[in-house]
Amino acid sequence: MNYPTNQYEVIVVNDGSTDQTGAILNRLQTRYGEKRLRVITIINNRGKAAGFNIALGFSKGQFLLSNDADSKPEVDALWKYMHYFEREGGDRLGAITGNMLLINKTSLVAEAQQNELNSIIGLIKRSQLSYGGLFAFSGANTMYRKAAVLDVGGWQAEQPTEDIAISWDMQVYGWQAYFAPHIRFFMDVPETLPEFVKQRRRWTAGGIHVLLTKSMDVFRHPIKHLAMVPIIVDYSLSVIWSLFFWLSMIAFVGVQVLCLVQGDWSRLITNFCFAAIFISIEIVVGLIQLIMASYFNDRGRSLKYIAFAPWYILIYWMVNTFTVAVEIGPTIIQILKGEDAGVWKSPKRSVEVVAKTKEEGNQDD
Repeated sequence: MNYPTNQYEVIVVNDGSTDQTGAILNRLQTRYGEKRLRVITIINNRGKAAGFNIALGFSKGQFLLSNDADSKPEVDALWKYMHYFEREGGDRLGAITGNMLLINKTSLVAEAQQNELNSIIGLIKRSQLSYGGLFAFSGANTMYRKAAVLDVGGWQAEQPTEDIAISWDMQVYGWQAYFAPHIRFFMDVPETLPEFVKQRRRWTAGGIHVLLTKSMDVFRHPIKHLAMVPIIVDYSLSVIWSLFFWLSMIAFVGVQVLCLVQGDWSRLITNFCFAAIFISIEIVVGLIQLIMASYFNDRGRSLKYIAFAPWYILIYWMVNTFTVAVEIGPTIIQILKGEDAGVWKSPKRSVEVVAKTKEEGNQDD
């Protein structure tokens, strides 16, 4: 990092890792010394939020940069983050989240997610900031004001997605949340469709969990938390739309099967034509969204990923609606039972990240 080494500390939380993480961290600590690198080892996996809370207790600074093991911030990230906190009016700034870019481009699934990152970063977060709210921080790379984290009671270990939960908590408690598109970090994304779906199921469960458990905190004082109201309405409508999408899909397939059995070819073809029109409109709207997002995010440099847009628009949107349909029931039951949802297993790392880890390990030997 391009920052004075005596002005920051590095704390690594090894949360129940079963691979070579512990051995690699021991070698790194030997190389850099315990003063520059402190390692907290948790024997049994207790979840990311619990690990953050433990590290919070050991931290010495006033600001905390959370960074996943498979994420890499740009070299000037600390300077850029601190600029926001130290500028005039930044005393109520609780956290700043950066701009996500992918680091691995080794599969179609990974490449297509650059379109997703642009869409989320280029439009959704910017639109949320236009009315003063933010649905979620990026769990992979966000800088927090320590006082704000302590004020809301730390990260909630029972939440499936601690980044969404603490974003809502901070804003309800009166802290400001901000998205800085020019602070970039590179993250490892799922390379296979099963891993992609698994990740999105957890994200969806986390969003629904926060929506159901924290919305009342906003509606108790809707004027005071006015910036959060559109976020709740938007996410609620997204959940409802996702459910109706699959109900409509089931009804459509049922009608088509019935037409096929009855030999009603005219109606069968007409229904397919209407479906084709709907899909075409979806693709056109999606392409417009992606082009606009690319322009806002990096002045169009990421338009090279537009070739993957049809896959992203058709498959990704269906995956998102699917995860809502399958996760809403279990999440409601989990909340009613008061079960802890904060412990989960990390996805498989990409080929590039694994190779880099082995390279670092060989350098240490």
